[in-house]
Amino acid sequence: MNWIQSALMGFVSGLAEPMPLSAEAHRGLMSRLMGTGTVSPLFLLSCHLAVLIVVLLGGNLDIQRLRKTAKLLKTPARRRTGHTDLNSAGTLRLLRSAAILAVAGRLLSYYMAESAYRLWLVAIPLVLGGFVIWAPTQMRTANKDGRHLTALDGTFMGLGALLAAIPGFSLVGCVTAFGSMLGAQRRYAVRFAWILLCINLAAALVMDGLALAGSGFTFQLSELLSAGLGAAFAALGARIGIQLILSRIRSNAGDLTGFCYYNWGQALLCLVLFLLV
Repeated sequence: MNWIQSALMGFVSGLAEPMPLSAEAHRGLMSRLMGTGTVSPLFLLSCHLAVLIVVLLGGNLDIQRLRKTAKLLKTPARRRTGHTDLNSAGTLRLLRSAAILAVAGRLLSYYMAESAYRLWLVAIPLVLGGFVIWAPTQMRTANKDGRHLTALDGTFMGLGALLAAIPGFSLVGCVTAFGSMLGAQRRYAVRFAWILLCINLAAALVMDGLALAGSGFTFQLSELLSAGLGAAFAALGARIGIQLILSRIRSNAGDLTGFCYYNWGQALLCLVLFLLV
């Protein structure tokens, strides 16, 4: 990829990751439009790292509070000082059952990544993913958070992260939709999805590193600059994506309906390109 293509690919990838959009499907579509072929492991590693940092810093995940609660829960009850944050304790309970599925989804995605470049094939999960996002909008407003959800609910939300291994399904979209179906507040479901996204991206860094080592890659200056430029624009895209979602979920019943129509439109575009090109 040249520098302009690297910037565009990085920006679109970063923008899609924290939103109810499939980053894999967007990379496949952008590759077809730009005629660049598959994305290199170095480029993926740099973009995944950039997005992970941005989501951790800008996603309002309350990581410090989760760490404090986890430390407090490990302390014997008679020696604890202060009160346990029940919402954070519930989130940790959900994570114990959902995190494994998020990692499994990332591992599985590496075996399915090539399908993202077959536009006729990725159009099917894009359509289905749109319906997954649309389904909770037909239900009543939800008001649950970590205090009310169970470990079984966490497993169900984790299945959303596992489903996102298929290019066309979005981790954030599926986890948020599954959480909303269980009665979770939209704000809580999105932030929980971002935590799972961070776990997913951490696993992606390991897989990217292994793929890079196995490819016999030689670190040429042009490739390093391309990956660095892609990472910078991925960080910019992720920041914009986070702000867009936060603006939509200011209320507990934040409306994400527009993203289902976007998925359907992207599916149509994939089919048109497949037939014409």
